[in-house]
Amino acid sequence: MRTTTIHTLCLSIGFALATGPVFAQEASASEPSHPLAASPADQKVAVLAKDAPANPPGIEREPVRFSWAIDSSTTLDAPQPFTATSRDYWTTVDARELARGHTVHTTRPGAMVLVSPERGAAAAVQPSDMRILRGGRVLDPATATDRNAPASELRAATGAPFAAGSLGFRLRPELGAGRFDIQVPDARGRYVVHVHEPDSPYALKLVNPDTTKLTGDSVSIDAELVAPAGTPPLQRLGGLLTAPDGRTFDLTPVRTAGGYRLQAQLPRQASSQPGLWEAHAFAVGEAAGEPLLRDAKVALEVTAPTARLGGSYAVTTGPDGLEVTVPLQVASEGRYEVRTVLHGTDASGSLRPAAVGHSADWLRPGRQALTLEFAPELYRGLTAPFELRQLSLGDQGRHGRLEYRENAARLEARDLRTGTTR
Repeated sequence: MRTTTIHTLCLSIGFALATGPVFAQEASASEPSHPLAASPADQKVAVLAKDAPANPPGIEREPVRFSWAIDSSTTLDAPQPFTATSRDYWTTVDARELARGHTVHTTRPGAMVLVSPERGAAAAVQPSDMRILRGGRVLDPATATDRNAPASELRAATGAPFAAGSLGFRLRPELGAGRFDIQVPDARGRYVVHVHEPDSPYALKLVNPDTTKLTGDSVSIDAELVAPAGTPPLQRLGGLLTAPDGRTFDLTPVRTAGGYRLQAQLPRQASSQPGLWEAHAFAVGEAAGEPLLRDAKVALEVTAPTARLGGSYAVTTGPDGLEVTVPLQVASEGRYEVRTVLHGTDASGSLRPAAVGHSADWLRPGRQALTLEFAPELYRGLTAPFELRQLSLGDQGRHGRLEYRENAARLEARDLRTGTTR
């Protein structure tokens, strides 16, 4: 099982369950204090937010702790950058433009087109009502297009939602590539025209190195035009960052050695509505003397910094196994979770993954803690030193990751003999 699968499973179960409150144990004056380790690449909260949006109603408040064994040969990767490669673009047009003829530009034969009414558009798009023009010549839609599919067929084929009255079709490959005009004389309202070119060598590639952000963070997304050698550079690149509550923020393009970078500063105020933020990039270039248009999107998880890891962790052992109490500083009341992968040392001296641990509970502001439990059978055959890797702290009610430590703690044999605060 890969890390992404483990994280998804933990998160989905964690939203439905919970874990008991355990207050952080303080290190005694005679014992050294060892906080959780952090590297510069880890996600950390610098300043806590006390004005985060309220938790949605119905959030579970009962505590839960659970863990399960994983195969010691499992490869567990750190979170990877998210990449989106798009051979698409879409344009919003009004009824007047669509009735007059909206121009689409293609770079390869056989482009797919979807015309969708926006909310409030009274007229559905029917194949018999549509005209395709090529070089000023009106083509019969029956011979100019194929694979015509209304919204109901699109939904049945893909399982995705499509606006009522939508029509998808393919421009017949024998018509070639270049400029086409799409007319819907009886159009009313506003429409989105989406062009997809599956066989095009031209694509807009976005790389988001960090899909989880905190309010107030900066966003930096790499952008690159994937194109044949000799293609002119982009003429224009821009973008918008949209919050779930509808607020938008400009993405500013900056040239880099490998292409471009889109940048924005997140606001301090979290979204009043739950959900993912969306970064939408749009590019304009030139291909074989014709306009080249491309759009691409990536999603971001943006969360108010409502809590953070802090203080000294505690380790206890006994017949019931290993317990690690993780200290927290909570600024806003809510349901929080910690999860980690326990590694142990095998007979050859190598560290091997043993188990995934998860703990969650409803916590009030102040110094709090969550305890991870690992039964002895979960790490049978492995000995100290143990390590806690890929430790994350999440806000379940507000649906976001707050902190992440790739290598959080090393548990030596002396800690396991007596149980100690670190």
